[in-house]
Amino acid sequence: MAVGRQVKKAVMVALADENWEQKFSELMKDHPMQTLIAPLFSSLCAPSEIVRWHGVTSFGQVLCRLFAEDDARARIVMRRIMWMLNEESGGCGWGVPEAMGEITASNKVMADEYGRFLLSYIHEAEGKPENFLEFTLLLRGAMWGVARLAQSRPDIVNPATDDLIKFLATTDPVLVGIACWALGGLKAKQAVPQLKKLTGNGNIISIYMDRQLQSLTVGQLAQAALEKISGE
Repeated sequence: MAVGRQVKKAVMVALADENWEQKFSELMKDHPMQTLIAPLFSSLCAPSEIVRWHGVTSFGQVLCRLFAEDDARARIVMRRIMWMLNEESGGCGWGVPEAMGEITASNKVMADEYGRFLLSYIHEAEGKPENFLEFTLLLRGAMWGVARLAQSRPDIVNPATDDLIKFLATTDPVLVGIACWALGGLKAKQAVPQLKKLTGNGNIISIYMDRQLQSLTVGQLAQAALEKISGE
C-alpha cells in the first residue's frame, strides 16, 4: 500500500477511536505535519459525523504546528481552504469552514490574518452577496466556525455581532442554536432581549462543543449564552 494511503487509513482509524486525541497525538509525533493535511481534508467528508468533527479539531492542531515549523506552508493550506469555498473552484467545501474556524481559534496570527474572511461568509450585504454562503449546510459550517472563533478570540468576531443577532430570528434551529453559542462567547449584552425570547425553544439540535457532539435544545443554548453574558 502506498505511503499516502497508509497515512490516510491511520488517520481515519485514529479519529474513529474512543481515545482519538491520544491516537492522533501519536500520529503527529510519527509524521510530518504536511503529510497529515491530505488525510485531514478526506476526514472532513467521512461518513461518520464524529470522525468529521474530530478531523476539524485535528486540523487546528496540525495547522498550528505547521505554522510554527513553516508559516508559508500553513498559509498555503489556508488559501486552499478559502479557494474551496469560492464558487469558481467548482469543488466541495464540506467541513472546510468548520476547519477554518478551528484553525483561527487555535492560532492568533492566523486569526488576525484570516478571521475577517471567515466572518464574511455569514455576512449578507444587501445587493452585494460577496462571500455570503447561501447553501444552508455550508452556512451552518461557517456559523460554527465563527462561533468557535468567538469562544477564544471574541475581539475578532465582535464586528459580526449584528449578523449573529439576525440569525436568532431565522427558521433554522441549527443556525439559531449556533448563534446563541457565538453570542455567549462574545458576551453580547445587546443580544439579551432576543436570547430571553428563545429560552423556551424546545427544538433539539446536535452541536459539537468542547470536543464533544452534544444534543441540546435551542432554549438550553440561549440560557447558557445569557449566563455567560451575565457572568454567572
